[in-house]
Amino acid sequence: MIYSQKTELMFSRPSLKGFLWLGLFVLQSVGSGTVQITAKVGNVATLPCNYKMEEPLTSYMIYWQKTVHAGVSDLVVIAYSHGNETSSRNILYLNRTRMDEKNLTLWISSVKVSDEGEYKCVIILHENHIRNEHVYLSVEGDVSKPIIHVDVPHNACGPTELTLRCSSHGGYPQPEMSGFINNETVQWTYTSTSDNQTKLFNITGHLELNVSEDILVQCLVGYRRFQVSTNLSLSVPKECPTVPPSPRSPPSHGIVIASVVILIFLVAVIGLTTFLQSRKHTLSHQPVATLEMTPQKLSNGTSETVFA
Repeated sequence: MIYSQKTELMFSRPSLKGFLWLGLFVLQSVGSGTVQITAKVGNVATLPCNYKMEEPLTSYMIYWQKTVHAGVSDLVVIAYSHGNETSSRNILYLNRTRMDEKNLTLWISSVKVSDEGEYKCVIILHENHIRNEHVYLSVEGDVSKPIIHVDVPHNACGPTELTLRCSSHGGYPQPEMSGFINNETVQWTYTSTSDNQTKLFNITGHLELNVSEDILVQCLVGYRRFQVSTNLSLSVPKECPTVPPSPRSPPSHGIVIASVVILIFLVAVIGLTTFLQSRKHTLSHQPVATLEMTPQKLSNGTSETVFA
């Protein structure tokens, strides 16, 4: 969020007149040159004004401002009116700025990425002498030492396909990644993302390798003049170890019971079948009784038929 400054409501009439002179100066003057300053994230930035004061501070109106962009008011970093610091400081710089009252040097503590940009030291003397000094602050954030992760297939031996990942965080400006395999240049496939609040970058790279011998992997992450690296040695077994066959595990208790039940059932079926077949064979070979009719005489001279 950008905060516009309405400093004319905070000053006395002489100060207001000086501020109007300041606006006229900003529109008409051209800076004599821009000083380049670099500061690390979290450190203190020192911005020189390069102005030799000719009179006591009470004779001046001093403004340190940060340029935003066209159409938006500059951010007031710190301001002095007739020897006293005013309350017109932008909220982004509360409790983070201080000015040397002798040489007008500005200090910004706990530097953030958002502090990067052009600053102006504006000097008004007796409301009729104006000078402007420009300073550009570049911010850098040191990336962390890279970490290499290796995804190795289970029980890998001999020539092996490996996936390597290299990661680092906390860098600014946007870092780049490079590397070496056995001192030969290799290109990492990498992506970087910026944190929404800190604006610092995280970077992650991937590398696919077909490894058949011991190698030395190097991953380098850096920007501008700064670079950090990590080395990792990988050893590949030349021969695959012989794996003895695993002993057969005894059948489980449930399997044994089921097998016994099935066996008993089969024996019963076979026994019953054998019995039925034997019974049938026995019945088929028994003699069949025949009925014979023989007449027999009775004492009274009659006869009757007797079945034998």
